Amino acid sequence: MDSEALWNTVIEGLAGPGYAVVPKAFPPDVVEAVRAEALARRERFRPAGIGNQAMRVSAVRGDAIDWLEWGEGGVAMQPFWQAMEAMREALNRALYLGLRELECHFALYPPGGGYQRHYDNPQGRSARTVTVLLYLNPGWRPEHGGMLRIFDPQDESRVLCEVPPEAGTFVAFLSERFPHEVLPAHRERLSLTGWWRRG
Repeated sequence: MDSEALWNTVIEGLAGPGYAVVPKAFPPDVVEAVRAEALARRERFRPAGIGNQAMRVSAVRGDAIDWLEWGEGGVAMQPFWQAMEAMREALNRALYLGLRELECHFALYPPGGGYQRHYDNPQGRSARTVTVLLYLNPGWRPEHGGMLRIFDPQDESRVLCEVPPEAGTFVAFLSERFPHEVLPAHRERLSLTGWWRRG
């Protein structure tokens, strides 16, 4: 999918239901470059925490993460960063969101790992505006589990969509609006997760 079509799809999703799911959003070589960077940094991953105090509660959240600085990853990662900057400009121009910076990390769920239902704005914070995810798992099948579930904020028992973490799938949603969860994965599950912030 070309960049303009991708951002138009994301803009329509955020302006409408508040979320967008775009399979095959990035060319395979870009996805593979991001995946290769994540795997090359495997020794840097640390167990993730929850909330403002970053407490480790493995029963709630089972992934390990590695934070990224803007532009990290060498030449191979630059098309991804360029696409993210184009996204920021497109969203600000179309939706007046005032997005200023992207914080992001790689997230690695081992077999059996998941993340219970939660919101992406920790209590007492509101700078996270748009959550973005790029999945990095080639050959993902339904029996592997690990689906992202997005719930209806008006009725949290109602599932709006389930997204398999197949390589190249891109997800964006309004961070404050949607409770969501990661179902337990039955094989290693890798993604790049980020939050566009107002600054």
